[in-house]
Amino acid sequence: MFTRDDLTTLMSAEPRLGVSIYLPTHVRGSEIRQDPIRLKNLTTLARERLHSIGVAPADAEEFLAPATELLGDHPFWQHQSEGLALFLDGDGVAVHKLPFPVEEHVEVGSGFQVRPLLPVLAADGVFDVVTVTAGAVRVFQASRFALVEDEEAGFPKNLEEEIGELDYENPVQASPAARPNTGVVDISNAQVYGDSPAEWAKNRLVDFAHDVARALDARSAKRQVPVVLVADAELGGHVRKACTIGPLLAALVETNPDVLDSAALHDAAYTAVRERLDGERRADLERFRSLLGNGDAKAAAGVEDAVRAAHQGRVDVLFLTAREEVVRGRYDESTDQVTLAGGDDASAGRDLLEDAAVQTLRNGGRLHLLDEEDALDGPLAAVLRY
Repeated sequence: MFTRDDLTTLMSAEPRLGVSIYLPTHVRGSEIRQDPIRLKNLTTLARERLHSIGVAPADAEEFLAPATELLGDHPFWQHQSEGLALFLDGDGVAVHKLPFPVEEHVEVGSGFQVRPLLPVLAADGVFDVVTVTAGAVRVFQASRFALVEDEEAGFPKNLEEEIGELDYENPVQASPAARPNTGVVDISNAQVYGDSPAEWAKNRLVDFAHDVARALDARSAKRQVPVVLVADAELGGHVRKACTIGPLLAALVETNPDVLDSAALHDAAYTAVRERLDGERRADLERFRSLLGNGDAKAAAGVEDAVRAAHQGRVDVLFLTAREEVVRGRYDESTDQVTLAGGDDASAGRDLLEDAAVQTLRNGGRLHLLDEEDALDGPLAAVLRY
């Protein structure tokens, strides 16, 4: 599954020539048979675009070979998610299954197109979900739009593997001193060493919860995003009490996560954290509007100003329309000038909206994707650091 780390890697890649291919895929049903046909059509389009910029037919075939080889890979198409993204650089292909649907699209040019993936990094929708039962611990990176399991999170897998055997063994029993043990234990006089079954089970559960809490503390120290814990009241309560992440623990959803499918889990977790995430976006929007209303230069309301500031590392918060609007152009680092282009073809330049978002994220700024409810006058705006 696609993660934030994958997106960071793609943003850092700068191939001289890159091909980005997006298509929706299907998990089940007859639609699965249409998915390789979609990819075939998109590779044909990519081939035509490579030809149009002067790539020889044989070289174009070699460039796209890692993608075309997937067309006949039946098992590959039987194990898809909601969307698929392929990134080719002439040396190979990076293939990412996406937990959310995307539109069919091909981009050919320098670098890779990552704008359809930006919801994974949007500041107003990024949080972690940790589900805990005795049978399994699962960790997810989540956003307003998707839930992606992080299978490399390094958390305990389950109670049995972390703590040991599940079966209770009777505690040691012995007859009182100075009396021979006849082999029959008189419960009224016997001495019992160790916990009762109920105490033993509770102690094992608490130890397991502490192990989960330590893993959560370590993860949150690095990621610094809100966390939604999903567990029953007892186990979730032990984890919440043991962890030290403070306000980063946004909510405990007291339910058995095993009864929730992915969609229901996402809905439950996002509902629990939504007010907090929306509050951050609203606060940033209020800050921008206040600066703009006061004529403060730290409010950049135009595409050119926002793009220039993003390349200079001055953007603290970037607002980008969630619509698939594209503004083509180029940024000249030597002159610090932004030139807008009239066309929508990649030959007219990069998508400056995506460019500003990537530069902002690279330099530690926050990104908000705005829907119609919060939309500003233009497709791009920013709050500057200075």
